[in-house]
Amino acid sequence: MKRDVIRINEDKCIGCGDCIPGCPEGALQVVDGKARLISDLFCDGLGACIGTCPQDAIEIEQREAEEYDERKVMENIIKGAKMLSKLIYSI
Repeated sequence: MKRDVIRINEDKCIGCGDCIPGCPEGALQVVDGKARLISDLFCDGLGACIGTCPQDAIEIEQREAEEYDERKVMENIIKGAKMLSKLIYSI
């Protein structure tokens, strides 16, 4: 299906991670020093992360992508919260 999804320009991305808190769906991670969309199905295509990028490396494009899956987004968010909780309590 064709839909709006973010695209990260790897040439512009400096891997600062400022976009990550700007994505409430948890669709972004810094991997190998660059921001990455971890799955099309986590990106709602609204682009809340765009304004947080100091390098203007994120844009919305329309392309073939998996359908946005709110249930999987919630599972991903809960998984991330559990991992963060374990990290905090291990300190």
